[in-house]
Amino acid sequence: MIENLQEVLSAHLKWINGDGGKRADLSGANLSDANLRGANLRGADLRGADLRHADLRHANLSDANLVDADLRRADLSYADLSGANLSDANLSGAINDFTNPIDFIVENFERVPDGVIVYKAFGENYSPPSKWAILPGAIIEEEVNYTRTSECACGVNVATMGWIRRNVNDSKDVWRCLIRWEWLPGVCVPYHTDGKIRAARVMLLKNIGTSREDNA
Repeated sequence: MIENLQEVLSAHLKWINGDGGKRADLSGANLSDANLRGANLRGADLRGADLRHADLRHANLSDANLVDADLRRADLSYADLSGANLSDANLSGAINDFTNPIDFIVENFERVPDGVIVYKAFGENYSPPSKWAILPGAIIEEEVNYTRTSECACGVNVATMGWIRRNVNDSKDVWRCLIRWEWLPGVCVPYHTDGKIRAARVMLLKNIGTSREDNA
């Protein structure tokens, strides 16, 4: 383990707060078994770091670079990983509160013979692409960002009815949609989703109006 870890963390906190300091460069560092509970490592460089068995509970790892990091059996409970780059990171056996994508879909969406029912509102934050036909039976497609640490990214963003009720303006029309079973590999469920997922392909079934009632 590096000897000046606390100094690095202190300088990094100053950097985050715009008070001088220096961004933490812990790339390739041996941090196995390190106590980093609650540490603020937002934006830190942790590429290739050895974080096996590290305690990262409640740590802020948002926007951190964790490419090739070894996180085997690390405790990531309640850690903030929003925007973190976990490409090629090893998370085997890590303790976490990540949303299991299979469980989330099974527990939160209606299943019908052809697939999974989801809901979408158009025009809430941006206008839909001109290539999309917004009418019953239309299939809309978009490239998906499969980074699960990104809660909102490119793709056809759809949600549970609960999310729609909490987040969509009453004046916006809501559509009942279908993700066919064979399209499920094109779905990304963020680690800490609040009800929203994104898909590569979705079929519009019915405009259920602004009441958000499932009238199908």
